[in-house]
Amino acid sequence: MTACSERVRRMRQVLRLRRPDRMPLMGDWRNAEYRPDVYHLGEPELVRDGEVKTSVDGKRTFTRDGGVWAVGDKDVYREPEDVLDVDLERFEVEEVGPAMLDEMRRLRDQLAEQRYVTAWHYGTLVTRATLEFGWEPFLLASAIDPERFGEICARFGEASLAVARGWTRIDGIDLILIHDDIAATRGPILSPEWYRQYAFPWHRRIFDAIHDAGKKAVYVSDGNYLPVLDDVLDNGPDGLYIESTSMDPAELMGRAGKDMIYLLKSDSRNMDHGTPDDVEREMRRLRDLHAEYPGIMMYRGGGRIPENVQAFNRCYQEYLVYGD
Repeated sequence: MTACSERVRRMRQVLRLRRPDRMPLMGDWRNAEYRPDVYHLGEPELVRDGEVKTSVDGKRTFTRDGGVWAVGDKDVYREPEDVLDVDLERFEVEEVGPAMLDEMRRLRDQLAEQRYVTAWHYGTLVTRATLEFGWEPFLLASAIDPERFGEICARFGEASLAVARGWTRIDGIDLILIHDDIAATRGPILSPEWYRQYAFPWHRRIFDAIHDAGKKAVYVSDGNYLPVLDDVLDNGPDGLYIESTSMDPAELMGRAGKDMIYLLKSDSRNMDHGTPDDVEREMRRLRDLHAEYPGIMMYRGGGRIPENVQAFNRCYQEYLVYGD
């Protein structure tokens, strides 16, 4: 069996909620992303260590360790009223037609020879607003007039629904990751009531469209969304993302249940500020969780301390590779 077929087999077991011979790592799968120029932030530009650089168009900033974040178009969105008065027609809702589907097939094909391919959609609704407007105009606009801001997000929801429907028509794509950051480290960014009225119904529509096509959906949000976890689960995703720096994986899994797929990022605090012993304790805990929750796939957070990276690699082999 080839390395690629092993990776595909392993990932398909995760989708069936069966623990494979090892916990899948990023590298077993790759994300195919449609139009990252519109729905994401692109790749970081070259900067020196410790430097923060603003992109040529002024809409993004970068750090050497791979951080990319939006600052919005400051020539267009200077005040919250600039956001609230935006012409929605400037944000395209694409047709699910030959052009979209041909591009999605191309993205799938360029990854499929080496990895299991998942579809990844980043700028869904709330995150799309941060990309377009920048954090300060976005937050002020949402607070000043939640209803009008909700109408803007509905436009983003329509666009994301079209992209999700496109991916459901691509053979070989069985898992679609829908990203929408609704939380920061200490909790939800906006009020739960706003999410329930303006964001979560769109999440449900997107997940329903994915399920109608017989595919699975994993919901991805950074931060601590435990205060609205019940709402997130009511929307019907097949899986959840866990940023271990913000949420205890055991707590979230205990509430969400065993019949879920979990995409888990290891705790960056251990990798970048801890010791090899901290890394080992975390990996042992992940082994215990994997015995109880079979549908886990993971990737390493952080990596600035070589000794901790070495500990991660050693502990992965020792604790999360099980053999036949």
